[in-house]
This record gives sequence, C-alpha cells and structure tokens, in this order.
Amino acid sequence: MPRSIGKQANLWAQVGFYSSLGIILPAGAVVGGASGWYLDRWLHTSPVLALVMGFLGAGGGFLELLRILKRAEKDADGDNSSPGTGSG
Repeated sequence: MPRSIGKQANLWAQVGFYSSLGIILPAGAVVGGASGWYLDRWLHTSPVLALVMGFLGAGGGFLELLRILKRAEKDADGDNSSPGTGSG
C-alpha cells in the first residue's frame, strides 16, 4: 500500500513540475515588457524599450525552459539506469 501512495505522490509532483513549465515563457515576456514600459515612461521614449525588453524576457524564459528540461532529462536518465525497478 505505501508503494502506491509513493507512486501517486510522484505522479502529482511531475504534474506540478510540467504544468509550471508553461508559465515560465509568458512570465519572462510579461516581466520584461513591464520593466521596458516603466523605462519608456521614465525616459520618455516610444514603446521601443517595452518591445525590446519583452522579447529579451521571452528569450530568457525560453532559455530557462530549455535549461530546466535538459536537467529533467538528465535526472530521468539517471533514474532509469538504477537497478531493481522490476515488477512489484
């Protein structure tokens, strides 16, 4: 019985992990765009900085997304190589 509870908790941990990945890219774009908008207001420029910072934020979010997925893939490869994961 405890083994199935552990599997269910691991499943929900994975669901939480992968659902948070969908927030990283838009959050980077929103934070970058908002900071660019505040800089535009302060420097009295057109929305150039808002666009530039929004794209930079989206790019940073994309790079962070790739870094997290690469680390998750590396961790999953390490888990699959462990012995003793047979039927039970």
